[in-house]
Amino acid sequence: MKQIFRDIRNNFLLTAIVSILLGLVLVLFPVKTSFFICNLAGILLILCGIVDILRYVTSKNEPFLVRYDLVVGVILCLAGVFVITQSDLIISFIPTIVGIVLFVNGIVNLKKAFHLKKAGLERWWIDLSFAVVITILGVIIWLRPFDAVATTNIFIGICLILNGISNLCMMFGIGTVKRRLEMHFPEDDFVDVDEDELH
Repeated sequence: MKQIFRDIRNNFLLTAIVSILLGLVLVLFPVKTSFFICNLAGILLILCGIVDILRYVTSKNEPFLVRYDLVVGVILCLAGVFVITQSDLIISFIPTIVGIVLFVNGIVNLKKAFHLKKAGLERWWIDLSFAVVITILGVIIWLRPFDAVATTNIFIGICLILNGISNLCMMFGIGTVKRRLEMHFPEDDFVDVDEDELH
């Protein structure tokens, strides 16, 4: 179970770093880097997909925590290949794609924030606030309120940075819950924690 918590934390850290770096590049170079971002995003999608698949393969003793990782991993890999091979088409849909990703991530983090509250984390409302903001920003990007490419990319970049910060906060929250579980259930004794507490 400790390894599973560590894997979840590392996954949040990876997605946070990727999100922040992509956001910074878009803010600093909003026009020239569309194709570069597209290809980089494809590569990162494939890498994240491989990580999910490997976690599923190596964590079969804890299926309720990684039950969707195989499907998600395959989808991410296929999406990465598509993004790389169809970059011209993808660039025109970047705002829609990013908007959907942020919206889904926001919804997922909303659910996780309430789980952190249930686990007794005092600052769960910070994660909840970030999740609400990310969800709203995802919808805004999806609606494409800006005409200029540069303005759109800068706005997307800012949203990605906020999304990365949100994932970092969630990572620290999960780490806090893990440490509390270790205090109350030394060694690996908390392996039998109710599945519903961790969903």
